[in-house]
Amino acid sequence: MPSSSATLPFTSMGIINITPDSFSDGGKYLDSEAAFAQSINLIEQGADIIDLGSESTRPGADPVPLEIEWKRLEPVLRKLSNTFPSIKLSIDTQKPEIILRALKYNIHMVNNTSGLTDRTTLEVLGKKTNVHYLAMHTNGTSRSMQKNPLTRQRALDEVSHFFKSSFRTLVNSGFAKERIWMDPGIGFGKTDAANVALMAATSTFASDYNVACGISRKSIFGRQLDITSPEERDHVSKVTEFALVLAGAKLIRTHNIHQLTRLKHLLTKVEE
Repeated sequence: MPSSSATLPFTSMGIINITPDSFSDGGKYLDSEAAFAQSINLIEQGADIIDLGSESTRPGADPVPLEIEWKRLEPVLRKLSNTFPSIKLSIDTQKPEIILRALKYNIHMVNNTSGLTDRTTLEVLGKKTNVHYLAMHTNGTSRSMQKNPLTRQRALDEVSHFFKSSFRTLVNSGFAKERIWMDPGIGFGKTDAANVALMAATSTFASDYNVACGISRKSIFGRQLDITSPEERDHVSKVTEFALVLAGAKLIRTHNIHQLTRLKHLLTKVEE
């Protein structure tokens, strides 16, 4: 399997939805063996990190009880960790209990779509010098985020404040700057105009933070370009991801790793 290189221009994060209701591939990888096989597939395609999520965070999704989320996540996490200990694993969760349980599997990153977890858990993570934290901005909850989406200027102001506040809290909890990642939360409770404005602000955010972006197959492409099928949005997703990397994004969370790896190789050649 290919290994990551420190000289590559950005980190690619492959998405595994161990859920029945995710917007892109809900149910496809709910079975733990299917999720494991897809994880290996993404790694072979060049993923630097595998992001495992067992609770859908799509707009309108219902929350998942703790034990159900863990029952979906743990078998895949355990098998990947035991079979390929060098693989970098991220868990996509909002629950501190899930975070703490996952630590025994030597996870590389916590990806929290609700922003920050409680201070006690953050301080535990802060002492784990190998664990990174990705804080994403969300306007409200999965159920409420699209009822009153943020308009352009409000989104820019609120995301800017969220980044500053979250970064300060994470530093105070023991995280070094290189272990802190910020995601503007494209599609999470913002209007389409606000989403575009946030993407355009990537270079500004990247001057102060390690910026992560997840725009793969998002519904903004479906609405604006009349692309109904999420999988058919891959090409426009890749063009947008490429633009975000050029603007300074250092981590791209995506479904189609193969095409992203080809873009990464192109950027590496440019750097040479």
